[in-house]
This record gives sequence, structure tokens and C-alpha cells, in this order.
Amino acid sequence: MTFIDEFTRKLWIYLLAKKDEVFGVFKKFRLLVQNESGEVISRLRNDGGGEFTSTKFNDFFSSNDINHEVTAPYTPQHNGILERKNRTLVNMIRSMLKQKQMPHYLWGEAAATAAYLIIRSPTKKLQDKTPEEAWCGVKPSVQHLKIFGSLCFKHVPDQLRRKLDDKSQVMIMVGYHLTSAYKLYDPNNKKIVFSKDVKFDETKCWNWKDKASNEFDKHLYLFDSET
Repeated sequence: MTFIDEFTRKLWIYLLAKKDEVFGVFKKFRLLVQNESGEVISRLRNDGGGEFTSTKFNDFFSSNDINHEVTAPYTPQHNGILERKNRTLVNMIRSMLKQKQMPHYLWGEAAATAAYLIIRSPTKKLQDKTPEEAWCGVKPSVQHLKIFGSLCFKHVPDQLRRKLDDKSQVMIMVGYHLTSAYKLYDPNNKKIVFSKDVKFDETKCWNWKDKASNEFDKHLYLFDSET
């Protein structure tokens, strides 16, 4: 589920397992944006999907003075800003997965990363600003950006390894965390972890078809004893 602020073009994306999660997510989203902006949501426009036209949603809109605008059926141009952004997201997701030959089940991580990049990129609507800067008033840094799906090596803390164990663990970069850490995917254990102590090799990628061939020169990515 995606939301976009018409004025700043700030974009939010939420990954849902089921559509019945929409109401709870919208309430959290409303509190988030109102706390960040100091303003209240007074108008919401969508295509009138069933998840937004339920009785509980209508009651919530009425009690919070939210004008719910429902576009006419089969007229995506009535909500063109969001429809075009969704198309951009899909194109980015397809390209990001294809570039590193990643499996489709990681599309959600690609979607979140694509949204993260979009709000930090120039847009025709804004002059000399990105959506993130227009929303929060601070120019975002892009020095930490890495290629999605790149091979990386996460530092293993001394407390979690023996003396002769490897100092790093092979991971795949799949996004960014709010704490400025990287979001990493462990292809062997199929788990998501977060870490700031990471070294990247953006020229390489994981061989998803033949895991046995994933041999890397780990000595090239050793972490200093001080890290």
C-alpha cells in the first residue's frame, strides 16, 4: 500500500500480508504524518477499493473530519500522481531484481528500497529539492547508498565468534534501516538482519541457481581488529 503527499511528493510504502491490515496501517500512518508535519490529514483520495469503503473506515473518516474522495471506476487519471508513481515503483522493482538476478520473493525489499530512493531523487514538481527535503526540511545524504542486491560482508562481533572463526559473514544488501544501518539478507538462513559494520563488493552478486558455487575470497574483506 502506497501513500503520497500531493504537495511535497513524499512517498510512503507499506507491505501487507492481507488486505484486512489496511485499516490498522492507515491509522498508524495518519499518526506518523501528523506528528512529523504538525498538520492533520483532511483529504484522502483513492480508487474506492473495498478495503477503504468499509463501515469502520467510513466511521473513522467521519469522526476525524477526513474528506474521502473516491475516483470514478476505471479512471486512473483521476489519481494520476499515485498511479504514475506506482508504475515507476513496479519498473524499478523489476529492474533491481533483474540486475542482480534475484528471486521474485524479494520483491517487497526491492519495493521498500525503491521508495527510499525515489524520495531522495529530484522530481520535476519540486525545484532544487527532493521530496524528502521538502517534507522534513533537511537535505538527505546519499553517500551511504549502495547497489541493491550487492554482495556484502557483515562484521561478526568478537562476542559471537571464536578466535579462528571468520570475522565476516556473507550477506546481500536489500535495503536501509531508519537507524542508518543497512538491511541485509542472509541467503543461507533466509533471514533479514540489520548492521552498520558492513563492507561491500558491488561488482559481485549471489549465485541463486547454484549455491555451491558461491565461494568468495573472504580474506579480502577482513575487518580490522579494532572494529
